[in-house]
This record gives sequence, structure tokens and C-alpha cells, in this order.
Amino acid sequence: MEHPHVRNMQNKCKKYKYCHVVFQTNERALLEGILLDSDTNSASLLVPEDLAAPESRYFEVRQSGGETFSPRYRIYKKITVPLTSVSAIYLYPYYYPSYPYIYQRNYHPQ
Repeated sequence: MEHPHVRNMQNKCKKYKYCHVVFQTNERALLEGILLDSDTNSASLLVPEDLAAPESRYFEVRQSGGETFSPRYRIYKKITVPLTSVSAIYLYPYYYPSYPYIYQRNYHPQ
């Protein structure tokens, strides 16, 4: 017989498929990634891993202020997480700024 907690995690996995999610395990570890697929016992995640940029001036990007920065490189690895070890599933929080109400300089309401 299936445990209700596992069934709840299965339903959340179906709902959040192909979304950027955060899994919290029973050991309080957080796994961030893209939820690819789930079955009755496990879920598959694409987990990002940061890579070091090559040390070369050709890989630096210049901004208008004269500053330089190196681009960010990531590789994604597929991992399988058993649903019995997951305590919660959250959508990844993205910040949406409010719309900037910018008026023209010579705007005079009548």
C-alpha cells in the first residue's frame, strides 16, 4: 500500500513537471534543479553545476563603464531522487520587479 506522503509528492511532481524546483530532503538538504520526470518511486532532476571560466582575456566581456566580467558557465547533470526521502517540493522563487512608471521629461498632464 502506498504511503499518503509519497502520493502527495507524486502529485506535486506531476504538477511541477519541467519547472525549476527545490527539493527538501529528510536530512534538510536542498536540491535545486529542473524536474524532468517522475514515476511511483522516484523523480529525475537536472541539477546545475558551475564550471570555471577559461583564464583568457578573450573570454572577458567589457561593459560600457569599462568594467570587465567573465561569463558564467554551467553544466547540468541528471540525478534520480527517491520520493521517500523528499519532505517538501517548492517552486524556485524568482523575483519579478514592479513595472517602472517612467514619464517623459516634458510631460505635462492637462
